Amino acid sequence: MVFLIVSLVCLTGILLGKFLLRKWFNHLTIYCVIWSGLIMLYEWKLLPYYDITVKTWFYIIAVFLSYLLGIITISSTQNLFFKDKIFEKKSDISFKIFADGGKTVRATILFLSAIAIFSGIHHWYVLINMFGSIPAVLINANIIYSLNVKRGIEGFIPYLPIVGYVGIFFAGIYTAYKGRFSILSILPFLGIVLKETATLGRSGMLIGLMEFLFVFVLFRHLLKEDKSKRYKYAKRNIVLVSTIIIVFFISSASLVRVTRISSEYYAGASRELKQFKDNLILSPSIYHYLSADVGVLNEYLKYEKENVKFGQNSFLPFYDFLTKLSAFEKMPDVQKGYFIPMWVNTGTFIRELHADFGIAGIFLVPYLLGLIITWLWFKFYRDNQLVYLAFLVYLYIVIGFSFLHMITRVTYWPTSLLLIVLIIPLVEKIAQSKSKTISKSI
Repeated sequence: MVFLIVSLVCLTGILLGKFLLRKWFNHLTIYCVIWSGLIMLYEWKLLPYYDITVKTWFYIIAVFLSYLLGIITISSTQNLFFKDKIFEKKSDISFKIFADGGKTVRATILFLSAIAIFSGIHHWYVLINMFGSIPAVLINANIIYSLNVKRGIEGFIPYLPIVGYVGIFFAGIYTAYKGRFSILSILPFLGIVLKETATLGRSGMLIGLMEFLFVFVLFRHLLKEDKSKRYKYAKRNIVLVSTIIIVFFISSASLVRVTRISSEYYAGASRELKQFKDNLILSPSIYHYLSADVGVLNEYLKYEKENVKFGQNSFLPFYDFLTKLSAFEKMPDVQKGYFIPMWVNTGTFIRELHADFGIAGIFLVPYLLGLIITWLWFKFYRDNQLVYLAFLVYLYIVIGFSFLHMITRVTYWPTSLLLIVLIIPLVEKIAQSKSKTISKSI
């Protein structure tokens, strides 16, 4: 029965998203697909998860309806805010950043990628110095992961890997503008993968993959409305390189899984799950990673005993900054774990919204999220400003990671967004300057 109800709600949400937001790919559809998938995986019970309580169901439904109401508020009144039609063929789609044909954006991607790759290589250099060789690093993967989670590893250059996410943003718009994939589409990923495999992380790679996908698709939405059809793109090329990127991501994540996890054994796992033990895509640990967070939310709501400061999870980077100024004691980077019946410490963004803001976090915050993200959606497609796209994409990442935790707690979410917003005007100015120089020389 749960599978049927969740499927119907998901289908209804997808159709409603198309009606309200004019496109199949939108933030309501993404939310419906992610949360329907999460709940179905949990209810599949390939691991002996506890049953979802009525209270947990209430909170899940309340957050969804609040988010939906925020979307409806803007989409139903968008004619009051936006006088012209948003999605219609235009003859004047142009961007300052591509005034020189994309040469400045291309140079920007190369520069940012070089920094990100250097950072990734430096991470490996530090670890090799610590353990003696690459094989020794792989053998001590669990020790490295534990050190990195608890207190970090001395020798890493802080904040430098963030540049990779800035590069991915520009790679996404460049790929969409050119209408074809190239080495520049993948290059910024390399530094992130090097860094994440060194520190035995996976979420950083997933953020990069989501960011590129969201930037590319949302920007293509706009370019497809061009009457002159200047922005054609080869579908075969897109399918091919998309496959390459996804395979690259899965391979890298699988390497992390193999080195970090000594066993794929889970007590009480079903016979079906045990058959996936050596599966590259859906191993027991991957199934656990993608499904367990509802169980943590379930257990958290049973007790509600976490002593959390206002906004501590959602604004953790801000609290960390205040810690450096001695305004607060150091906040724990790792959240409290719950037994479900295996230890897991991430419990969807609902857990953090409730812990941070109480009942307002369940009703008000999702409403505001739906409101703001929908306003940015229409604002970007009306004004064609890349700064709006940057904020829109990063809020999409919040939705994309809502099954796991509130992604704003990760330092490189706000810092990379800030860098993108600061760099966009600079790149636009350089591109326009180059364009004028070329015109004068001609």
